[in-house]
Amino acid sequence: MRPPTVLVTGGQGYLGSVLAPLLAKHGADVTVVDDESITRERQERPGITYITGDIREPRDWASRLTGIDAVVHLAAIVGDPACDLAGDLARDTNYLGTIRLAEASKRAGVGQFVFASTCSTYGAAGDAPVGVDSPVEPRSLYAETKVFAEHYLLSHAGDGPRPSILRFATLHGLSPRMRFDLAVNTMTARAAADGRFMVHGGDQWRPFLHVRAAAEAVRMVLGTTVPSLVYNCGSNAENYRIATLGELIHAEVPDAEVDVVEAARDPRNYRVDFDPIETDLGFAPRLRVLDSIRDIAAAVRSGRYADHASARYNNYLLMVERTARQPVAR
Repeated sequence: MRPPTVLVTGGQGYLGSVLAPLLAKHGADVTVVDDESITRERQERPGITYITGDIREPRDWASRLTGIDAVVHLAAIVGDPACDLAGDLARDTNYLGTIRLAEASKRAGVGQFVFASTCSTYGAAGDAPVGVDSPVEPRSLYAETKVFAEHYLLSHAGDGPRPSILRFATLHGLSPRMRFDLAVNTMTARAAADGRFMVHGGDQWRPFLHVRAAAEAVRMVLGTTVPSLVYNCGSNAENYRIATLGELIHAEVPDAEVDVVEAARDPRNYRVDFDPIETDLGFAPRLRVLDSIRDIAAAVRSGRYADHASARYNNYLLMVERTARQPVAR
């Protein structure tokens, strides 16, 4: 019996660089497609083939879909600030790129299409937990592109690869392609390195998910006939108010000063119900926010991320550099 074949777009990114080795470790034959606009650091290992390609350009990757069982689509302009800086690029990549990939996957006979979406599609939903049937209220271009891509995939369900949409909670934790523009990661790094970090607002809810748990969720979804086409991906226990997140970080880095800014820069406020993915798939992540706080604080203190404020770890700053080299439409 041949191993399953999986094509992962954005496979050198924050989640992809964790996912691709995990799939290979469990016997999959993995092809990674990445435009390498963020990193060229490939994790060369048996079972993974790397292709340099832009998701907007099917000629870069369409021929690689032949014989592929499943596509995991992670490639995107990720984050509100980066998308706001380059609006047309974000729409072309996140929405139109998804359409191009889904259509090419259909032509190639791919069986399953796993799409990385986001819980930020719920916007400012308030304190009551929201489920996949709750209204989406995107408050950013990034979230809008994900909603539009979801709508396209769901409207074509039954006419092409079977869509499996995972609305991820806010990711955190150490990754080969590290990011310090995510709440847990950046607040912890600043506390450990600078002895000071900021809490914006405090009352707003956010769900969080370890990047390794997110990769495991994708692995669990692959090859299964899941009951639902859309899952919120996270854990009920990992819904936190931002103020509580600050308290957890301060408890682990007690010498750091906490600056509380009452006015939140980000209006999003959502608490998410993750029961269905646990009930249907048995997904119950063991790694928690506290694990990432401890891991990141230790890594920063060891000098591993002495340059944690560098643009290489920040999608917005990388986009600033990209637009400076080659201006793109907003």
